[in-house]
Amino acid sequence: MSQDGRSARAKNIYDEAHKNLVDSAIELFNNPDIPNSKINLSLIAKEAGTSVATAYNHFPENLIDVFGSIFNIAFEKIVEGVTKFNNANPDPHDQLKAYIEIQTSVCIEVGNAVREAFYQFREILISDKWIKGEPYTFLLGICNDYAEKYKDVDAKTLTDDIFVIWNGNIYLWMRYNPEFEIWSKFNDEWLVSEMSKIVDKALLLQK
Repeated sequence: MSQDGRSARAKNIYDEAHKNLVDSAIELFNNPDIPNSKINLSLIAKEAGTSVATAYNHFPENLIDVFGSIFNIAFEKIVEGVTKFNNANPDPHDQLKAYIEIQTSVCIEVGNAVREAFYQFREILISDKWIKGEPYTFLLGICNDYAEKYKDVDAKTLTDDIFVIWNGNIYLWMRYNPEFEIWSKFNDEWLVSEMSKIVDKALLLQK
């Protein structure tokens, strides 16, 4: 095997182990029997069936690295889904709606793990573990295409409005708690419903 072949194989092994650790962390954060405060690299390593040393090799800055990886893997899944949709449907309005729908679906799929990661948002930004390929930039690209087709729309303003409304909905969904009346309504079904209205709300603000 060539050196390049060995390097590629080593990278694949590393990437596979990394994903396994992140998936294990997501499962733990979504386990109702395990308090989030009890989850650490040792527990994640155990869940993944690997050593603690391996976990620290992948996440040298502890859980901040884990949360950063959760965001990055989730965003990769979003980009993959949106790119597939966009290749089949060139209409920018449909693409905007699909982007929001796919983002929402992935957030719900990752569940409490993404909630916990959002709680650590400032620390993730400070530690430079935030998403590679900022979601805002990706959204701006779709809005630019929209503005090319619909000349009465300002791409930057549309991006800002969608971004603000999306984050507002996520903020409320993060605080979902079935034991408190005020927070019990912000469940997954509520999130899907509210997110489906974002593009139209943002477009109304353009008028």
